[in-house]
Amino acid sequence: SSTPAIASTSILGAAGALASCPLAILVELPGRDGGGASEGQQPAAALVSTGFLAATASMASQAFVAPHARAADVRSVHLQREVLRPLAVAATPGPGRSSPCGACALSAGAGLLAAGLSARRPWRKRSRQGAQVSRKAIGISILGTGSAAPESVVTNDHLAEVMDTSDEWIAQRTGIRRRHVLKPGEKLGSLSTLAAKRALETAKISPEDVELVILATSTPDDIFGTAPQVAAELGASKAVAFDLTAACSGFVFALITASQYVRSGAVKSAVVIGADCLARWVDWSDRGTCVLFGDGAGAVVIQATDGDKDALIGFEMGSDGNGACHLGVNLETEPVALGGGNEGADARYGKLGMNGKEVFRFATSRVPKVLSSLLERFDVKPEEVDHLLLHQANKRIMDSAAKRLGLDKEKIICNLDEYGNTSAASIPLALDEAVRSGRVKPGELIACAGFGAGLSWGGMLLRM
Repeated sequence: SSTPAIASTSILGAAGALASCPLAILVELPGRDGGGASEGQQPAAALVSTGFLAATASMASQAFVAPHARAADVRSVHLQREVLRPLAVAATPGPGRSSPCGACALSAGAGLLAAGLSARRPWRKRSRQGAQVSRKAIGISILGTGSAAPESVVTNDHLAEVMDTSDEWIAQRTGIRRRHVLKPGEKLGSLSTLAAKRALETAKISPEDVELVILATSTPDDIFGTAPQVAAELGASKAVAFDLTAACSGFVFALITASQYVRSGAVKSAVVIGADCLARWVDWSDRGTCVLFGDGAGAVVIQATDGDKDALIGFEMGSDGNGACHLGVNLETEPVALGGGNEGADARYGKLGMNGKEVFRFATSRVPKVLSSLLERFDVKPEEVDHLLLHQANKRIMDSAAKRLGLDKEKIICNLDEYGNTSAASIPLALDEAVRSGRVKPGELIACAGFGAGLSWGGMLLRM
């Protein structure tokens, strides 16, 4: 067959999942013998031309061989990974073969998209002396940040006028004193566009040079996605744009995903936005929940750079659907008669519900674990961390994480008092303010983590 044979189907999922999961894809490329592509014919997918960054230490220097490959045909295919270095892909022909051997390994970056892009490149004839394929190290640099918040500000005292609460009660339990809220008729997309424009201005990059826009949000203006509209408003006419939904972990997931597209060579520049308007989805009669949330947007611009200058040193991601019952905005349906005894459903989403105690327990446990794991994997001592940037959910969660990680509280970046919990927007919004104020400087190391509904979590080590 002229199409690649997948050596392990259990690791294949949706393309969106492959864009960020730390897995490996084993692909058998066709040769000129054994029914492969004929002389001069382009195979269905030239995956051998694309390399990706392995995402976990456990993938370093492992050998992968297609289950059906004969030992005489395949010597070895290795994933080689070092800190700040991308994957090296090597294919060595077995004895007596004039074309590349059967297996080629790729990490799971943005696999399917990059494979499709590489397949459009002109196919070059391979040397009969064998094949050795490698790729120059590619990393990402963070060129600019931006943020935006609604003009309408609701203080704790304002809320005390319409519900049984007080500034003292809210501030002591959460650290929140104000939140910005979109007015009726205002759109999250417009807020996202403003944050992205400010990031592009800082980066000194034209919107026409942007090749990818990812909008991390759980509250789009359009259930089918808001990112394409944002890209259009930006003037990013050459960019592919899509939404990514991972609640309060959304920005971390989106930045990791965009980084994999850049590292693969599929794109050279990307805008990553985190934006949410959960204030529209809370039950304003539930004082234990509604006081926590505000609206906002934040963005970063990333671009390809040399591998040894990679800003994303490492990351870890996770989720546990068993905890979904503790935090969510659930679908509600009502029956609709369709004739012939058939019923359909009229659907809508309800209000945000949260089990505060369980979410607090989850966050104070999971965040230190994921960041401790990253520090250990990349041999980073706590004193080498310049800043701790967490999803802005609760001041007590931040203090607890800093203590367990052995970090001074002064290293915590926090703007929770001004904005409340802005979900996917909280990390980029806080980062932008810290960069613009001069608190975060070039070259400094940030330990960053997002966590929230799903339940989901993700951690990153970022070098600014």
